[in-house]
Amino acid sequence: MDIQSLSQVSPIQTASVNKLQTPAQVTKDFGSFLSDALNQVNQAQVDSAILGDKFAAGEIESIDQVMVAGLKATNMLQMTLQVRNKVIESYQEIMRMSI
Repeated sequence: MDIQSLSQVSPIQTASVNKLQTPAQVTKDFGSFLSDALNQVNQAQVDSAILGDKFAAGEIESIDQVMVAGLKATNMLQMTLQVRNKVIESYQEIMRMSI
């Protein structure tokens, strides 16, 4: 998943002026968005491992494909971890707020 595809799909943008979504609907849409994003990160990791195995078996001669797939998977995982860290940090900040 790249940044461009993230900016094109937003569950919050699905609410139109004529049809407002309930918070439960937005939460469900956001949850499915996160699930899809994590599935894409997982698929990139699996694809990278498969290409690595094929390269080791001699089925692929170009290491460029293997390196690009590995870097793509690494970048996607790092971005996912950074988003997770920001979510946890935000949650902790909210919990420290006094009412």
